[in-house]
This record gives sequence, structure tokens and C-alpha cells, in this order.
Amino acid sequence: MTRDLRALLSPRAIAVVGASPDLHIFRGRTLKVMLGHRYDGRIYPVSRSHSEVQGLDAYPSVAAIPEPVDLAILIIPAEFVPDELERCAAAGVKAAMILSSGFAEAATPAGRELQARVVAIAERHGMIVCGPNAEGYVNTAASLCPTFSPAVENLYVPLVPPWRDRGHVAVVAQSGGMGFALFDRGRPRELPFSYIVTTGNEACLETFEIVEHLLDEGRTDVFLLYLETIRDPRSFERAAARALAEGKPIIVAKIGRSDPGARASLAHTGAIAGDHAAYRAAFRRHGVIEAVDIDEMVDLAAAFSIHREHLPAGNRVGIGSASGGGGGWLADLCVAAGLTVPVLDAPTRALLDQRIPSYGSSQNPVDATAQAIVQAGYGELMRLIAGSNEIDAVIMVVSARITASFERERDTLIAVAQHSDKPIFLWSYTLPSPDTARLLSQAGYPLFTNMQACARAIAAMARYRAARERRGPRATG
Repeated sequence: MTRDLRALLSPRAIAVVGASPDLHIFRGRTLKVMLGHRYDGRIYPVSRSHSEVQGLDAYPSVAAIPEPVDLAILIIPAEFVPDELERCAAAGVKAAMILSSGFAEAATPAGRELQARVVAIAERHGMIVCGPNAEGYVNTAASLCPTFSPAVENLYVPLVPPWRDRGHVAVVAQSGGMGFALFDRGRPRELPFSYIVTTGNEACLETFEIVEHLLDEGRTDVFLLYLETIRDPRSFERAAARALAEGKPIIVAKIGRSDPGARASLAHTGAIAGDHAAYRAAFRRHGVIEAVDIDEMVDLAAAFSIHREHLPAGNRVGIGSASGGGGGWLADLCVAAGLTVPVLDAPTRALLDQRIPSYGSSQNPVDATAQAIVQAGYGELMRLIAGSNEIDAVIMVVSARITASFERERDTLIAVAQHSDKPIFLWSYTLPSPDTARLLSQAGYPLFTNMQACARAIAAMARYRAARERRGPRATG
């Protein structure tokens, strides 16, 4: 049975211990970021040197706060953390997020002893403690951002696109920088994040316990994990098996495949990277998808976020394009990714031949030419290709630079996406305008700018479906 992490991730009252009016230091920036979002709970700065911090009444101690506190954010020097944690426990605080560094990751006896004290205090009082050496988190539904990350500071857009009501993505990262980098790169793709949780050294709370809690909560459909190590194999096995059974893909970046990477993990969070072949075997067993870099993680999240419920049944791809060169190039990369690009069936080709000029081709890739795009539109061509019994997924090669052409067929694009039982992906050979990217995402299409990433995403989705089917009826509901 998993622990209830609501006091940590969905608190009603928060103490920011070490809050400062100086916006140039982490102690000031963390409170500033929190106040920059419409969190409905109460925030109490705790400061021994100020009676007011950033417009809020400050208190000399957590015990002086006039109501029970669910969560304490600790941004104080490492040597003071254990004693402050004791005071928080005595005041009835249920959870703590430790942003301070200087613990086991410092690889010194003093740092290890400080972390051991934190663990002992948390266990003695039954506190939920995340960190130390973390960068905080974001709960988008609560507009709660206890972090000093610039990725969520001074945002001019909502934390979640207001039109996205499904396909939510959670990030859980043992690196604060990488966790918020995934958010920063995913937001322009219109990804609907549910959480970004950074765990640091994971002295008391590890990644897969958080994943289990988020599965219990039911608000997350796709998981992006940055891992330097798996500290509790049993928790991993439980969470990964359950996520696969529920059809909620876990996409991981596992660091430490090389000797230098393993050294970096140990220095960063004190994590022992372990044997990567063993990790890879465990990932395969549970359908966990391993990404090669941060861009592929975001690409996979974008694909699964939209098409999680319509995974390709196999590895056959139909390609449509206004650019014969782009279609052929993409076909090569699809084959390199383990996909096939079969010639389309005669009935589908006959329908396509009615809409494309004689100097085009309906075989696959479908070279529709620019003339057919103008006359028939991307949506109609995608609908026809998707109707072929010879393919499991569609990639449409587009130029997403100019939004007006997509605006003209917005209703058709939406209808095609809603009625297709096969996933449809778009690859733009020109850099898309933000307005086009937003329109296409709203219409129900993941848009790629990297053709190799597009092919690899479809291959990963086909493998994920196969992994679920291998698990039997328990995993296919």
C-alpha cells in the first residue's frame, strides 16, 4: 500500500522556511515564483530577520503560524535542516520539501551524516520528506509552484493549455534542472502537464512511490522520468506493472550508461547508476520506453498524450506529402526505425488518384503534390490514406509555416482526427509558426519538426501496444 502524498503535493497551507525579500537568491525567488501563480491555499513565510516578506506577514518559526501547516519548504543551509525538520514535526507539519544542498551528494562524512539524520527524523515522526537537494515541484491543477526554477517564473501562458482535458503528462526527475527542462520544452508543444516533481537525493521518498501515488490519483496519463538510479526495485516493479496494465506509458531517460555518466550520477545526487543491461531488461519486461535524449522524451510524450488510446496495431505506415522529396526521405527513416511502408491497396489508390495529378503518385509514399494539397486539403488526403487496410498509422508531411491554409480546413482536420481509428502524425519540413502548432494540437495531431523522431515515436508506440498485448487481458482493458 502506498503512502498518501497529498500533504506534500496538494497542501492547503505551506510554510516557506528561510523565505527572503531578496529576489536574487533562491530563498527569495522560490517565494516569488509561488506568489506568481493563483494558488488558493495559504503561504506563510518563516523568517527570523523579517516581519514581512514580499508583502506577506512573516513568522519567526513554524510553531508561530496561526494554523496547522501541511507542507514546509526548507531553503536554509544544510547544517540547520535536521533541527528545523524536528521543529516542523513538533508543530504537526506532515510533509517537507528540502531544496537545500550539501548532503550525501557532497560525498563527505558530514554530508552523509546530515542526510542520515534527515532520514531518522522522517521515519521517527512519519513525515513525508522529499529531497534533499531537490528543486521543488509544480502541481498544475492547484497552480502551486514551490520551486526556484525560472521555467515557471513570469509565465505569460497558463500552466496547462485550457483546452486540454486529457493526455496529462507528469514529470518525476532526480535532477531538478532536467525535470523543469522537460516542462520548458514541452509547453511550446502544448503538452498538458499535471505535475513536475523533482526528488534530488531521494533520502526518504523515491521516484516510483511518487508514480504510484499519481496512478492512485488518476489525473496523469503519461509519465516522463529522469533516473540516475532505481532505489527500490520492488516499488519500480509495482508501479511499472500497474502503469502498463492501465495503458499509461512510462518514458525514461536512464543516466549512467557510460563510466563518465555513472560518475556524474554519483556526484550529482549520490546515486549509484548500476548495470545498464539489467535496467534495460527490466524496462522491456514492463513496457517502459527508454529515450535517448530530452528531445525524444518530449516527442514521445506529445505522441502518447494525443494518441494513447489509439495506438498503432502494427508497424505499417502510410505517408502522404506535398513534397516528393520529403516523403521519400521520411520513408527511409521509417524503415530505419523498424517500420514498413507498404504499397497501398488498389481501392485506396483509386480514391487518391481522383484527387492527385497524373505527375503525382498514390503508391506510398503518396506524392500528392502541392496542387492536391490546395484543392483537396491535408485533411481529406489523410482520411483517405488512413482508410487503407494496409497501414496502421499515418504520417502527413506538411509545411506548417503559414497558419491560414490550416485555418481554412480546421473543421475537416478536427473531424478526421476524431473519427480515425488509426493515429495520425504530422511532420513539418518548414519550421512551424506557434499559431499553426497550437491549431494542430487543438485539432488532435502531434506535430514533429524532426523526421527521425516522428518515425521513432510511431515505432515506440507499436512496441508499447505489443507489450500490453503480451500481458494478456489484464493489461488491455
